[in-house]
Amino acid sequence: KNYTSLLEKLGMTNIIVDTAGRRELLHMHLTNDTAFVRYVGANAASDYDRLDEWVDRIVKWREEGLKTLYFFIHQNVEEASPLLAAHFIKGINEKTGLTISVPNKADASISLF
Repeated sequence: KNYTSLLEKLGMTNIIVDTAGRRELLHMHLTNDTAFVRYVGANAASDYDRLDEWVDRIVKWREEGLKTLYFFIHQNVEEASPLLAAHFIKGINEKTGLTISVPNKADASISLF
């Protein structure tokens, strides 16, 4: 409680981590109008259920004043992470009326250098 109170006082964003098997819901508290969530999948069917719970939570947070969301999805089988991200985006769009685009598969020929 002291930690979140300090973040609120300083106007800092609480970083929330959701890892399968270690879901500590106490830290899932907004300290300002921005949320940063690191979601770690387990390459299991339950990943989709957990993401659906996040969609519902984010809808509630938007109603309570959430303005900015950073939602980082990854798992040990990174090739499946885009599937989870697409599921999450579709859920957010359906429940909020937003029109967030689901990214297309990256072009392997694109390079930073």
